[in-house]
Amino acid sequence: MSELGLGTMTILKHGEIEAKKILEMAIQSGIRHIDTADVYARQAVERVIGETLGQERKQLFLASKGGNELTEDGMRWNPNPSYLEEALHGSLERLQTDYLDLYYIHGGTLEDDLDATIEWAQKQKRDGLIRQIGLSSIRPNVIKHWIASGALDVLMTPYSLLDRRPETLDLSIPIVGRGVLAKGLLTDEWETRLGDKGFEAWRKEELASELAMMPNPIQAYALEAAKRFCDVVLPGASSVKQLNETIRAYETEIDEEALDRLLARLPIHSYTKHVT
Repeated sequence: MSELGLGTMTILKHGEIEAKKILEMAIQSGIRHIDTADVYARQAVERVIGETLGQERKQLFLASKGGNELTEDGMRWNPNPSYLEEALHGSLERLQTDYLDLYYIHGGTLEDDLDATIEWAQKQKRDGLIRQIGLSSIRPNVIKHWIASGALDVLMTPYSLLDRRPETLDLSIPIVGRGVLAKGLLTDEWETRLGDKGFEAWRKEELASELAMMPNPIQAYALEAAKRFCDVVLPGASSVKQLNETIRAYETEIDEEALDRLLARLPIHSYTKHVT
């Protein structure tokens, strides 16, 4: 049975008061898997989570990410173990906890010293600062390297009805699916969300035709499809209203045979970048 989590990247979109209400509503609704990262709102999201949910720590499964170092004008990738050490301890302090249930390396390439990064993560796990080692990546070559190391506990990667590329990977570890609503295309707002560039491998015209034929409520079918493949389904929320809509859709009973037909019809695209 897949679990519903909360991605927190956009919870501060409407301010800190709304962000705290989103977190409180998530807990009241039974959500325990809270996912964040140090770069979200330049560390502010972690701070709000710590302030809001610090007293709930024992009830939570708390995950964060490191590897993208903030700069004055944005961020840069930094997989150096000395930086990751600093990033992890910063996250622990802001989240008001002495351990994380799951800590992801937030990206990476084959040009990195991946083995040094993996060794660093394993040490944090042995020391009890993190309980599970995660990788957040869209690069199949990096994912395969981490899996081959035997150190990876959890993979976070995009997955949705419109992006089923992870199904082409030989995965034997838990999957946390992000982007499960495909940037709002798998909701009843899809007509206003569909841009000229389409989405991933989909061209605008073919995607519009496909979305118009999908069963309703489209969001419920999208979440159910993600539940079938992912161990944790991780939609985000920028308002309490949006979170409530997601929870209702997640709990909505759908026609399983209609979903079977939809999955049989929709393509499973292949990865075209970072394959080898």
